[in-house]
Amino acid sequence: MKLTPITIAAALAGVALSPSDAQVPDADALLEEIRETDRIPGVMAAVVRDGELLWSDAAGFADLESRTALTTRTRMRIGSVSKPLTAAMVLRLVQTDQLDIDADIRTLVPELVAPVAAEITARHLAGHVSGIRQYDFTSMEDANNFLFYPTLESAVARVAGDPLESQPGEAFHYSSIAYNVLGLAAERAAGQAYGTAIAELVTRPLGLDDTMIDHPLEIIDRRTRFYTLFPDGVVRNTIWRDSSDYYPSGGMLSTAEDLAHFAFAVFAGGFLTAPMQDVLRTEIRTNSGEGTGYSFGWQVVRDENGDIAHYEHGGETNGAYAYIRFDPATDTAYALIGNANHAVGEPVFFEYARQRLPALFD
Repeated sequence: MKLTPITIAAALAGVALSPSDAQVPDADALLEEIRETDRIPGVMAAVVRDGELLWSDAAGFADLESRTALTTRTRMRIGSVSKPLTAAMVLRLVQTDQLDIDADIRTLVPELVAPVAAEITARHLAGHVSGIRQYDFTSMEDANNFLFYPTLESAVARVAGDPLESQPGEAFHYSSIAYNVLGLAAERAAGQAYGTAIAELVTRPLGLDDTMIDHPLEIIDRRTRFYTLFPDGVVRNTIWRDSSDYYPSGGMLSTAEDLAHFAFAVFAGGFLTAPMQDVLRTEIRTNSGEGTGYSFGWQVVRDENGDIAHYEHGGETNGAYAYIRFDPATDTAYALIGNANHAVGEPVFFEYARQRLPALFD
């Protein structure tokens, strides 16, 4: 557990700890329960409220072979939780008039030659209504990239001519490939490679020192090893996947603390202008007006009355589960990351992330 300035001040003043602080032992135990139930070597989590770190901890191992302990500064894969980071980068470019959220994205990515008369916009791409296909997870070659792509442009080129699943705006089709296209448009608008652009526009201004692309060739300090629980019940090193084809959609590294601070910053911390925060908070609809359950980079979760309860995003990739959430009623952000995934079966990871962790800090 990390002591926050609020916790220390309360202790010195003899003030009773808040319910959140009182639940810290239960939160620590929750990480161990996830590890044991899901057979994940290492798990970390963090909670940020009103911009302050309430709680952060890590349990287990970053490397089973060397028995290196996982710490809160260990860099983990976050899978599709990369998408909110890309969305934030795009909105920063929109703020400075470097990118038009509703202009045809093919002015920036002309190689996107899908035969369609309608415009494909950044809003379409970010909201999964562009019609661009998802990876084919029944195909090892399509879903598990083994090649190193020196540029995002070269990665997008291999799918740029694929037919659309539907016309832009017509239907919701979750698509990581669409986010790779969005990332390519953003890097061209910024005039910098994706990794450099997201550092200058998002991670560096926010002090997210442990968030970066999962470059497959570079030596990255404090990067965890990655594991998979195989169908025979044995935890092994995960199947190799080169991240260079999908940095914007699933190829980022981060920590729970960085992600929780990021979520608060984009929704409530003043990092984005009020109009851009409205874009994040507004559910995207199809051309017919049907709600998609997704905003500009975030899943929208509603309560029993149909009101927005919170925003979230989950992620899974080879050797990782991740979850990020922002509760607007309390300005609280949550993040949870593990360094393993399951080849078959459902983990408790996401159930605990969505229900049990937030319940401890209500």
